[in-house]
Amino acid sequence: MSAALFVLGTSHSVAPPRVRERLHVDLDKVYAALDRIRRVPGLLDEALPLATCGRLEVYCVSRYPKRVSRLLKELVGTHSGLSRAELEAHSFLHRGEAAARHLFRVASGLDSVVYGEAQILGQVRDAMMHPANERVAGSLLRRLFQSAVAAGKRVRSETEIGRGAASVAGAALCLLEARAGAFDDHTVLVLGAGETGALVSRLLRKRGVGRLLVANRTAARAEALAREVGAEAYGLDRVPDLVGAADVIVGTVAGREDLVAPALLHAEAEGAPRPRYLLDLAHPRNFSADLAGLPGVQLLDLARVFREVEDAMASRQAQVPRAEAIVDAEVENFLQWLRTRQSAPVLRAVREQILALAQQEAERRAEGRPDEERQALTRFARSLARTLLHAPTVAIREADPETPEGRWLLHAAPSLFGVEAAEPIGASPAGRGSA
Repeated sequence: MSAALFVLGTSHSVAPPRVRERLHVDLDKVYAALDRIRRVPGLLDEALPLATCGRLEVYCVSRYPKRVSRLLKELVGTHSGLSRAELEAHSFLHRGEAAARHLFRVASGLDSVVYGEAQILGQVRDAMMHPANERVAGSLLRRLFQSAVAAGKRVRSETEIGRGAASVAGAALCLLEARAGAFDDHTVLVLGAGETGALVSRLLRKRGVGRLLVANRTAARAEALAREVGAEAYGLDRVPDLVGAADVIVGTVAGREDLVAPALLHAEAEGAPRPRYLLDLAHPRNFSADLAGLPGVQLLDLARVFREVEDAMASRQAQVPRAEAIVDAEVENFLQWLRTRQSAPVLRAVREQILALAQQEAERRAEGRPDEERQALTRFARSLARTLLHAPTVAIREADPETPEGRWLLHAAPSLFGVEAAEPIGASPAGRGSA
């Protein structure tokens, strides 16, 4: 039995936000668990996790994918408190070619909530470069991630799938910047440190926001996000005190319509009116529509943002076929590398055997002859051997272990040529299929 490539994971495609939040596992704990599994002889050959705010995936190479998957689910269940049934319902398992294709689509932004998402390519690259991979990853998974990053770069450079702000947060900030100007001299208050609030905060930091305030129901979560983005953290109870300092207020808290009372802005506007910008990304809304009637206040809501997103999404959707074609080509390149990698031990053994036999026969025929004739016979024998080896070499190198013909050839070649392969031959690590 040879090792198989597979990925066990969860993302927005199979799990709602309430489940994904509980599946958030510290990456150091993931690596520690993989390290422990790797120490069991023969159980796990390679592993490499990919963790983002919207997904948790572990790519593995193992002879026992079902057993390793079961262990990983038990570990995640222990940390998250989710039952086995919940994990089964909100996770996926792709094997072989399907696993490779999944990662290539992820890196290309084709498996994101919004096609062409820019952040995911960098996140795949960061996962590939994580220092802990020295302990758990190997040559196959390193090549897989390198190829996925290359595919993602091609998609972004050869298509326009990333053109336009097609995420709610990105489109909202573009609209806001068009009205408020650059963020570098503004104080922005973000209400909520969940998925949307965190993304808005990161985007604001990338755009060079002057001062960033984050308020959240749970202070610990606000503090964690504040450390990441260089912000100030507060509880929601401090909102009345923070409103006066903010030029821009972004609402992302679910189920709260009273976060900023009209009286707070009205009282301030009476004394010294100044431009204020409210961006409501919550559902139901965080801000009353009455706020828009106050002097100097501009209110942008989800309906306006969604119109911008729909325009950009239509443009990006048109680029998907071109992006998928690039992914197809890059996946085939990876599979070709994988086939060559598997056939290499057989090919090396056959070539060494035939060339050694040619050398022996040349030496036997040249015994007692002058040096010049001995050298000529040796050259002739090796040249003839290489000529005869050409067709078998091509056939073995291009043998596809996922077809009956390819498997037969890889299994039969050692016996046909009287050699022993340096490694056992079995099904390819890139078997086609998912479960």
